[in-house]
Amino acid sequence: MTPELAVEAAKVAFSWLIDKQVAQPKRQVFTVEGNWWGLMHSYGPDVFAVKLVNVIEGNKSRGLPTINGLVVLASSKNGLPLAVIDGPTLTAWRTAAASVLSTELVVGRSVGTVGIVGAGTQARYHYAVASGYLKVDKFLFTARTSHVKLASELGADAVTLEELMRQSNVIYAATSSTSPVVRGSLLRDDFHISSVGAHTLDSRELDDDVLKRASTVLVDSIEAVEAESGDYLKARELGKPIVELGALLKGQRVSRPTVFKSVGVAAQDLAAALLVYEEALRRNIGTKVD
Repeated sequence: MTPELAVEAAKVAFSWLIDKQVAQPKRQVFTVEGNWWGLMHSYGPDVFAVKLVNVIEGNKSRGLPTINGLVVLASSKNGLPLAVIDGPTLTAWRTAAASVLSTELVVGRSVGTVGIVGAGTQARYHYAVASGYLKVDKFLFTARTSHVKLASELGADAVTLEELMRQSNVIYAATSSTSPVVRGSLLRDDFHISSVGAHTLDSRELDDDVLKRASTVLVDSIEAVEAESGDYLKARELGKPIVELGALLKGQRVSRPTVFKSVGVAAQDLAAALLVYEEALRRNIGTKVD
């Protein structure tokens, strides 16, 4: 996967969604021995994909990954499997690509200063996709503590939350917080924010002032955020215009300040898996299984 390929996959996914060329039944969530498991599936032109993912907190003490999963891509015409792809890695790429695509559609590819709130996997992938696809003058990182090490590793600046809010043209919020971390009173007048954390109805990543100041709230899928986003519920309560990202690919225009709220949808996995599979065939890479 590359930043260009990841964003191209995002364009395919959200075009499919807005054109109703893809079906994505509601994701299924299970609690298995106290751990979260999720099953997401989608099918569209010629292909079907299913993702099984879990979060096993006890794996920390076992020296094993906390997040595990697989994406299986198959032909929807003959049912034969085409590829098995690492789920967490594909998810990280496609999530960051959606944020970067929202930036391109609203701001353009020259964006000034980008601030990333968080220091985990999504922070790393947002940096990777943004730095490889956009023209960024400066990256700023903030988090509780680990952002200092991450910023040093990536050649970025570690700053306070307030400094990041005041200086950034674009902000990517990728946190595990259940209460707001992005504060609208500190933001520039022309901000664009992508929020990929707080994906339950009783959690928030953006405070009320962010949503009050936003001219438009973009979402990956209205159906998805209605079921999973407290930030969306507040935006709707405030009467904010809600626009699906795919509409911008069809020519709709919005003006800043803007928010993009994403909880992730199965169509993103489908498109990303398809493009990774096609790229692997083109480059003759990957492991072939008979």
